[in-house]
Order: sequence, then structure tokens, then C-alpha cells
Amino acid sequence: MKLGARILKTGIAIVLALFSASFIDAPGGIVAGISALFAMQPSVYKSYRTIIEQLQGNTIGALLAILMVHFFGFNILISGLTSIILISLLLKLNLSNVVGLAVVTQLIIMDAHDGNFYTTALLRFSFVMIGVLSAFVVNTLFLPPKFETKMYVNCLNICGDIFKWIRLEINGTTEYHVVKRDLDDIKSRIEKLETQFSLYKEERAYTKRRALRNTRKKILFKEMIRSTRRAYDVLRKLNRYENDVLNLPEELKIQIKFELDELMTHHEEILMRVTEKIPNTKLEDHSLIRVYKINLIDAFLVELRKDESDVEYNKEHIFQVLGAMFEYREQLQHLDRLSHSFYKYHKDDRKINITNENLDL
Repeated sequence: MKLGARILKTGIAIVLALFSASFIDAPGGIVAGISALFAMQPSVYKSYRTIIEQLQGNTIGALLAILMVHFFGFNILISGLTSIILISLLLKLNLSNVVGLAVVTQLIIMDAHDGNFYTTALLRFSFVMIGVLSAFVVNTLFLPPKFETKMYVNCLNICGDIFKWIRLEINGTTEYHVVKRDLDDIKSRIEKLETQFSLYKEERAYTKRRALRNTRKKILFKEMIRSTRRAYDVLRKLNRYENDVLNLPEELKIQIKFELDELMTHHEEILMRVTEKIPNTKLEDHSLIRVYKINLIDAFLVELRKDESDVEYNKEHIFQVLGAMFEYREQLQHLDRLSHSFYKYHKDDRKINITNENLDL
């Protein structure tokens, strides 16, 4: 069982909502806990938007419920019809995110048979908004989401797994189906990483200076994730055309190994630079292999000139592998420039807050 921050915050928000509702001497305080559950969001900005949307949606639901009871009275069929009208109206107003809680608000108000109906309706609407406000307060002040840490650590861990398989693939020491199964898992992890970034992208800064810095940080993290996907594409191509790569002449295969080793080392250095574990200096070519490495395109052009009868691989498949490698290199060069630019223009306020790097988030 994994107890995440969002689960813990949801429980705290429910407790806070119920505690706040207990100060109102009226039945139905449990509604505050229910609304806190509905209103909990994965990011602070989404919580802010939720308050606005929930206020609109719940107000519409409450007013519609009061009008329907006033004209038609308490009736099961009327409650169902009111729900249909409310859902249709909220969808028309682009408030689909708050349909669930708005319908709950409408139903609990239409269920108010005892005492003064209008007073009870107001109290129950108040309980709903107490829950929404409790979720916002908890999400803002208690354990705010650490998107930068999550994205960086996941990029680091995913890239580590990709590099491991790339090194094994190029040496022909893997089983196709084992790598294919792990590729599906890596793809799922990258998609979750992209979901985290979409939430991080929605976050807003409160000052103009922080807004500019945060914009640069968002671009940097976007390209980090894109670089991770490019590395995944290289591994996917190597796995798909494994036999073609293994049947290449030894000279060309060695040049591909050199190229891949250079790309992976470059990627690792950029990731280390982001957390300032290595100096922010321009990466030089890796001189250890420079003596032996030739241009990969030149090496492959030499191979293309050979007679078709002499080759044991599909040249079109090798083109796809090399294409993925070149796209990966281009993406890394772009990420390299962005990281230098970030530290150049934010010397006094440039810290990217990464904590708990050993955790796979």
C-alpha cells in the first residue's frame, strides 16, 4: 500500500471540512467532507480554478433546486428531471468538471423536507462551499506538489533504464521479448511524466520576475522530457531492428556504439548540470573516442556502396535507426543550449529545487 501526498491531503481536507462544519449547529455537516473529496486537485492552480468553477456550478445547482421545489414540490421524478437539466446546463456553460458536486448539491437541497426549506438549502450550500475551501487551503499550504522534483527524478530514472537497455541491445546480449515488455513499461512511465508536466505547466507565479523565470524553467523541463522520449525512440528502433543492427559490419557497428555512447554521456551530463552537480561549462567532444570515431553518415555511405548481395541486413531499417539517433542528438543539442541560457539569465535566482533524488516518484 502506497500512501501518497494527495491521499494524505485528501484525508486532512476532509477532517478540516468536517471540523469547520461542526461549528454550524445544523444537521448535514457530512456534506462538507464529501465536497472536500470532490474538490481535491493535483495542483495548486487547479485548486484555484476549482473554487471558481465550484462556486459557479454549485450556485446554479442550488438555485435550480430551489426553483424546482418552489414550483413543483418534493418529488423523486422532479429530482431526476432537475439533475438532467442541471447537467445539460453545466455542459453548455463548459463547467463539466464540477458536474458531480453540483448534482450532489442539488440533490441534498431537494431532499430538505424538515423545517424551513430555504434556511436548510442555504445551510447545505454553505457546507458544500466549506468543503471546497478546505480542499483549497490544504492543497495550497500543506505539502504542495513538488513537480520539479518528480519530473527530474523520473527523467533520471527512466533515462537510466533506457541507457541500460541501449548498451545491452547494441552488444546483442538481450532477448527481444524481454526488452519489448520493458519498452511498454517505459512508454507508460514517459506518458505519466508528460501528464506531470501538463499539471506543472498550469502553475502560475505571483510576480513578474518569477513568472519569467518559471517560463524558462517550464521550457527547460519540457525539453528534458522530450529528450527522454527521443532516447526511448532510439531504444525502440534498436529493439525493432535488432537483427539488422547485429548483422552490420563490425566497423560500422563500432561507429554506432561510439555515437550512442557519446549521446548517452552527453544526456547524463546535462541532467547533472540541471542540479548544478557539475559546472555550467560548455560540453566538449569526448576526446577518448575522438581518435577512433568517424562521421556516422560517412561510414554508412561507404556501406551503401557495397553490392546488395554482400549485405545481410535491410538498409532501410538501418536508416530508421540512424534517423532516431540523429533526432536524439539534435534534441540534446537544443536542451544543452537551453540549460546554458537558463543559468546565464538567472544567475541570482536560478535554483531548481530538487529534493529526494533517490526516490522514484
